Amino acid sequence: MTWPELSIDDFPPRRDDEPSSLRQDIIDELSDHFACALNRELHKNPDELIARKRVLEQFGDPIKIARQLWLDAMKERIMSQRILTGVSVVMAVCGFIVVGLVWSMIKESQAFNNRMMAQMAEMAKRSEPETTDEVNQQILKQLEQLNQQRKVEPDTVATGMNQLAFQLVTEDQDERLPHNFVGSLTKSGDRSEEFTLEAVSNGRGMLDFGKLPWGKYRLTLKAPWGETLHQNVYVIPGRDMTEEIVCPTDKPEVVSVRFRLNWPEGVDTEDWYLICDCRNSSDGNRQIESSRLIQGESWIYRRSSTRDASGVYLINNKNMIGVCPLNEDGEYEDIHLEELAFDSSTRMIQGKHALPDLMLIQKQDLPKLAEVNRIPSFQTLNKSRTAAGSYNLQYRALVGDSTRFGSIEGNTFLLIPLLNHPPLWTKVKSRPEGGHTLYASGLELRKRLEFKAIKGEQNLWKINLPDLNEFIIPEGTPGGGQGFF
Repeated sequence: MTWPELSIDDFPPRRDDEPSSLRQDIIDELSDHFACALNRELHKNPDELIARKRVLEQFGDPIKIARQLWLDAMKERIMSQRILTGVSVVMAVCGFIVVGLVWSMIKESQAFNNRMMAQMAEMAKRSEPETTDEVNQQILKQLEQLNQQRKVEPDTVATGMNQLAFQLVTEDQDERLPHNFVGSLTKSGDRSEEFTLEAVSNGRGMLDFGKLPWGKYRLTLKAPWGETLHQNVYVIPGRDMTEEIVCPTDKPEVVSVRFRLNWPEGVDTEDWYLICDCRNSSDGNRQIESSRLIQGESWIYRRSSTRDASGVYLINNKNMIGVCPLNEDGEYEDIHLEELAFDSSTRMIQGKHALPDLMLIQKQDLPKLAEVNRIPSFQTLNKSRTAAGSYNLQYRALVGDSTRFGSIEGNTFLLIPLLNHPPLWTKVKSRPEGGHTLYASGLELRKRLEFKAIKGEQNLWKINLPDLNEFIIPEGTPGGGQGFF
């Protein structure tokens, strides 16, 4: 018997597309290779068992080799058959989808036709119109109404709708769930795709917006007392969403706050007062704003100024605080010190407060403070003192080119709005080429002043005023051609 002993039965099951002579050809070729290798080994060692062992160590199991050769020969045919099977399955699935779409369209068309027939039957029951034109007008009107109804009906086959809801809970795990919180949800995208929905949380703290098309939304959640949360929400296709939002339990409390001013050298502090305007501006509408973090999310509390809580404070050199009066439009009013009550502290809403604007006012100018409302802008040096720009106090914005300034939201501005003569803390200087030294009306500070009013703490807010000689406009400063002497 020839060696190695290979049989057609050693191969995988026969396939219909397999060539009839493939297995025998593999056996013949493999047997020839093994026989030649055996003869070479017998020349080296006459012991046939040892020679066969060395051949097997060199080539491996002949049955495994035969099966691998068969698989290599049939691989292309096997892969082609698998691909054909996969394509057939995909085509079958597509066929089912097409049938479903056609069935849906047929049902919709039948419903439309039924509504049209019902409308026509209703018209037939009415009294006969006097003229043919009236009949045509009625038919056209009914068809137009049906078309409008058809446009409004959602195409549930083509549009994916997913449930979106929010479970509101309190930060202290109080049994009282957030109730009557108003949610406003705005769809982002092209103007044609934008829409806004509103919902109110129920007694279980659930804020349900129903089924919505997938995409990006902007959620604004408002507490009953006016505190708001803003965040982006994404509706994912094929997935209903219920997200948890941790809400404040109650409105922010009022806490005591004190100020401490660190004045620069050379200033007669008896003659100067500092106005701290803590209001933020939005399109010229200045409001008191504070924020607090609830589980890492910022809740913003905005409210309008009142006579007792204007958000604008007058501080003297002894760190005594008075609340500045404002008119109905939120503008400054003249201050008469004998009419203003001063205290060592003031009452403010707990949370983080920003201090966008500071103003240095001489005592003699307080009775004419309302003039500041009529000043359109103030020439202001940027934080590096390399450029000047025009700062508008009402809108808290730089007029014209502001590329050399930091972000308005990132900086505090110090103004001397009513100074129209050489500053009292320095002498009038002359430039080498002639002319007097120019002084700006304002400075962009190097950071934004922010403070926190925390319940149960001392809340001492320290304000370091810069050297007032920084108001000098350096020679050749872009935008610094004008200023007061």
